[in-house]
Amino acid sequence: MIGIPTVVITVEPEETRQARPPRALAPAGFVAGHSLGKPNEAALQKWIIMDALGLLLAEPRPGEVVEKDYTSR
Repeated sequence: MIGIPTVVITVEPEETRQARPPRALAPAGFVAGHSLGKPNEAALQKWIIMDALGLLLAEPRPGEVVEKDYTSR
């Protein structure tokens, strides 16, 4: 592996696809400024971050954005 592996957490999956980052996660229904959920939702925020870090184990897939629904806990 060369370079530093990266993951984008985005609320704009269409724009992110165009930028073609190596790995990207889009929590469904989230808005700008709340890409990890609302304040004080530590469990949800940890869940999203753990999913994003899990993408680092996969091969890069530029242009692919993993969209996931986090409403069912």
